[in-house]
Amino acid sequence: MIQYIKHNKVLLKPGKRDHSTKAILEFFKRVQAQENKMKGFIVMDSIEDPSESIVLTFWETKEEMDSFYKLDNHLLSDLVENLKPNFETLPERRGYQVSGLQI
Repeated sequence: MIQYIKHNKVLLKPGKRDHSTKAILEFFKRVQAQENKMKGFIVMDSIEDPSESIVLTFWETKEEMDSFYKLDNHLLSDLVENLKPNFETLPERRGYQVSGLQI
C-alpha cells in the first residue's frame, strides 16, 4: 500500500523539456524494474508552464523513500548530474505522507 510520495519539481531551460522528460522516464522505468521497493511513479509536464515538470514516486515506507533519495544514491545523483545543463534550477524535493489515495 502506498503510504509516502516524493514530489520532485524540475524547472528546465527553454527547449530542454522533451529531452529531459525522455531521460527521466527511461531512468524511472529502469529503477522500477530493479528497485522493487518503489511502488510506481508519475512524470508530468505542465500544460501552463513549458519549463516545469513534476515527478512523483510512490513508496510503502518512509525508510524506503528516504533510502532511495540519499545523497549516496549514485544512480539518482548521476541522472541529476547528466541533466544539470538542462535545469534552470536544481530539482526541489518534498516528501508527503498519504492521507488518502484512490485510483
